[in-house]
Amino acid sequence: MTLKKQWERNVLAGAATVHDGQFLLLKRSQRESFLPDTWGIPAGQVWRREDPSDACKRELREETGLQGTVVGLIGYSTFVSTRNSIELSNLQLNFLVKVKYHAVKLDPASHSDSRWIELDDTNNDLLDAFTRDIMLAAGEHYKEIEARQRSAAYQ
Repeated sequence: MTLKKQWERNVLAGAATVHDGQFLLLKRSQRESFLPDTWGIPAGQVWRREDPSDACKRELREETGLQGTVVGLIGYSTFVSTRNSIELSNLQLNFLVKVKYHAVKLDPASHSDSRWIELDDTNNDLLDAFTRDIMLAAGEHYKEIEARQRSAAYQ
């Protein structure tokens, strides 16, 4: 008799959040079961029948109190995690999000700290490889958008 490994798929939306050339990092609470005390971006599960960009804005609002504008999809990340002894195959869709304000209001149950770092500070000690890759993609897209906007302003 062969036991099949139980897998579930999980789709998440991540908000690579930028304000005036700075990138938002959140520190997960010690109480979090997945990656406690780890720095990352606002992210969470996409609900059934929810558009991923709407999920991105919802997660940003729930985790930081910030309202943002989704600029576009900048890539995706994959990783494996476990929930209730079931392995999850996770697909995280990462969106570049611009915000007008930088005042973050954290929910202490899920996050213990926040930091805005320069978008080009990719060697910052707070970054792990996963978040660094997202930040690099955000920086590339942000610079392209800024260049297009400057070009359009001169025409």
